Amino acid sequence: MMSFSTRAAALPFRLAAAVAVLAAAGSAGVAGADPAPAAAEGRTLVVMGDSFAANPSCDGVLVKCDGNKDADSHECLHRDTSWPVQLSALMNVPASDFENATCTNASIDSGPVTSTGKEVPGRDGYTLAQLALKASKNGAFGPRTQVVAIQLGANDEWPHDSATAADAPAQLRCAFNMSEGCNPDAVEQGRWPDLNSVTGPAYADRIRKVVEYVKYYAPNAKIQLVGYPELAPADSNVWCLDVMGVFRYVQPRAGAINQFWNRLNDAERDAAHLLSIDYVDARVPTAGHGLCSPDPWLLAALDPKVNLVGLPFHPTPRGDTAVAAEVYSHLATR
Repeated sequence: MMSFSTRAAALPFRLAAAVAVLAAAGSAGVAGADPAPAAAEGRTLVVMGDSFAANPSCDGVLVKCDGNKDADSHECLHRDTSWPVQLSALMNVPASDFENATCTNASIDSGPVTSTGKEVPGRDGYTLAQLALKASKNGAFGPRTQVVAIQLGANDEWPHDSATAADAPAQLRCAFNMSEGCNPDAVEQGRWPDLNSVTGPAYADRIRKVVEYVKYYAPNAKIQLVGYPELAPADSNVWCLDVMGVFRYVQPRAGAINQFWNRLNDAERDAAHLLSIDYVDARVPTAGHGLCSPDPWLLAALDPKVNLVGLPFHPTPRGDTAVAAEVYSHLATR
């Protein structure tokens, strides 16, 4: 981890850049927040992430993911079995010392409008910078902070500012396209993100300023990039979704979907190395339990045997337990 005491000359420039990016991004739900928080002791555990981390008790159909109509929550609902909540229990961190800044639709930096002015319907979640501002407003970052975990990237456009993402709606549209499938030719047809743009350097560039911000305000924290669980084995072309616990939909031409998830995890790993932070490969503890496996640790659509209400292809409680344990195991190497 970077030592700020030995690089004092670079601090004004690094801090200025970090504050600038957070201030520029501070709009959705956190407008007016001070990007440079007053001195705070910090909270022991901070998690910033998307729906794979929040894993809310909603599915957008039976139960809306609308923050219980509370505009300030901005879809930031959390299931009590989500991996961040389970991690806080493993760490014996009380709720008052845990900042759970995880929200459905969150992204690294993909906003509702591209730089060319193109509006992207449905892309209205918090960005990483906005989550960091939200957490800093609550005094989450400080010398007491031990762990800052980040799980993001699935809702972002690739390449940056392209308006093409692999978020849940795009994935379902591509996966349920039986006439064209979702193999790599979907990229050429504009139905799927450019797989070659999902790289470690690109990922690192997109989170670097927020990581520097966290390193400055929480100098004793271990910063972790948490990958996504295994949705399918490497090189698999098949994507599945169980429905109501009795029917399995199979898309035999889903190479692009599965490549994206594996490339995203690899990009996180490489970005963590470039930024000198930790990477937690969530594929390791969930291997063999992807969507098409005999024992999926990912939610079906309306599955009464696991969670009737939940986001499809997001972790089951068993999957979240595995991820939480893997994240916790990395803390022993602090």
